[in-house]
Amino acid sequence: MTCKNHFLLTAALVAGAIICPGARAGQSVPTAASSRPDGWSDKSYYLSMRDGVRLAVSLYFPGGVPPEKPAPVMLIQTRYGRAGEADFGSAWRRAGYVVAIVDTRGSTASFGTRRVDIGPEEQRDMDEIIAHLAHQPWSNGQVIASGVSYMADTADLATSRPAPALLAAIPRQTDFDTYLHLFSPGGVSNDWMLRNWGNAVREMDMGRDPEGGAADCLKQVADCARLFPTLQPVDGDESFDLLRQALATRGPHWGPEDYDGIAFRDEPGRNSHTLFDSSPAAQLAAIRRERKPVQYWGSWLDAGMAEAALARYRSAPEVPAEVWITANNHGQSVGADPFFPGERTPIPAATDIFASNIAFADHVRAGARVERAIHYYVMGAKEFRTTAAWPPADTKPATLYFAPGRSLASRIPGQRGDDRYSVDFTATTGKATRWSTQFGTPPAYPDRREQDARLLTYDSNPMDIDTELVGTPVVTLHMAARTSDPAVFVYLEDVAPDGRSTYLGEGQFRAIHRKPADPATLPYDQGPAPHSFRRADALAVTPGARMTLRFALFPTAALIRRGHRLRVAIAGADADTFHAYSNGGPDIFTISYGAGAPSGLEITTRPWKPS
Repeated sequence: MTCKNHFLLTAALVAGAIICPGARAGQSVPTAASSRPDGWSDKSYYLSMRDGVRLAVSLYFPGGVPPEKPAPVMLIQTRYGRAGEADFGSAWRRAGYVVAIVDTRGSTASFGTRRVDIGPEEQRDMDEIIAHLAHQPWSNGQVIASGVSYMADTADLATSRPAPALLAAIPRQTDFDTYLHLFSPGGVSNDWMLRNWGNAVREMDMGRDPEGGAADCLKQVADCARLFPTLQPVDGDESFDLLRQALATRGPHWGPEDYDGIAFRDEPGRNSHTLFDSSPAAQLAAIRRERKPVQYWGSWLDAGMAEAALARYRSAPEVPAEVWITANNHGQSVGADPFFPGERTPIPAATDIFASNIAFADHVRAGARVERAIHYYVMGAKEFRTTAAWPPADTKPATLYFAPGRSLASRIPGQRGDDRYSVDFTATTGKATRWSTQFGTPPAYPDRREQDARLLTYDSNPMDIDTELVGTPVVTLHMAARTSDPAVFVYLEDVAPDGRSTYLGEGQFRAIHRKPADPATLPYDQGPAPHSFRRADALAVTPGARMTLRFALFPTAALIRRGHRLRVAIAGADADTFHAYSNGGPDIFTISYGAGAPSGLEITTRPWKPS
């Protein structure tokens, strides 16, 4: 739920770059006397909700005027400013859809408070918004919800609502579980995301420049225009009086400090709201009840978005679902396949993605059946595969066990041993990663050899044949730590014959969460090696005492060429993104292997068969 677009203004999504919430370069901003700039809606007004809170609504008509023949509606609910989503809607307008964009309550130009994002009242607003749009004279009564990031979360949550006019949703890059898939993967706090995104959106909602500039709509009316496209007044409010009234009555707003120190999925912040409460997964029962078809997009290189898509698919088996997983950035506008670091063209292209979105919507509107399927990109191959199950049914499981010489063996070694690792708290995956893309910087993983030299690594034998690694890897660590609160970071990599190490995926895990969970007690199907992340299930760590950590990495799909090796690299920190644990350090990990302590990596593979 981040630029979310997670603050990416989606005007920037197609271009693949962040655009300042102020004026776009070379573009005029609206004043009472100026012409309307690109992104300004054809019609805009306030819509009153059941409690009197007024939401800003913008309409974009095919051809710029209400259609003579009633048309379907594509709905975007945003917290980044309506005009910032206009580019996202342009393909839909060309396809004959009316695009309706709403500033959600308590954000940008809408009235209301915002103590949480996507809270209960915001979710209830969806019923009234959808019904309103379905009953307009230019509407044929059919509504499709879509959007990227936060807008994808709202589209996904709309499918849980009792809103008959909503036929389907196309969530692109969504957090099915906001706790595990973005802010606390493996129970490890993503401080970088929470701090940067949380502060930026608070500034936006208060009518200030989220990038730290001096613009403040409440202090100076002239600044309101400078904050376009984040702030767009409704028609008739050219003086910004209503918009400034909405800002003046905002009330208390949540911030990153509300979630400082949050360790557990069921732990509320200072705003009495858990991170999980904003998740579509929290409404799984209603999603399954409504059974609204979805075309659901993720990426192997975008936070936990691929696992979010797969978790949703697993957890709602009766819902018609078409899943697409790429290796692109958060906006699906920049290619990020780490095997081709110099190639930035997305696969599929942005135009093809929109064409697929619209074709899916038209398919549902025609009453056609949606077959459940997962379409996924294979990194290193530039090809897509299709499966009905994850992992694909014809894959074979295997375990690679840690062995002497920091190797990975196909059998548990008879020799028992320990490897010691002094945690390097400056180790990092960099500033252009699966996590940075949530805030605008596309993933760009370089050769990992330099970082691997600072980590504890284990290498397999070379592959005998070209092999598709496809599934959700699981790591088991029999280990001890010097401190009482360690976090472990595990990276899966491809090592070429020339020594280049290519990032395939990762998983992080805070040791206090290591108690295995009964899947039946969890809010949704978390896949292999699940944990509850509840406070009641936390286990203390005794310094120096051996414990077992078994947890899943994020899912992945990659072509491992003949002669290449797999590498497991273990760290205790990712300095540019995550909170530093181990009580602030220093720390020493002792990883045990062999008989009685079979540390290793579980994978699923199959021989590679080119299309």
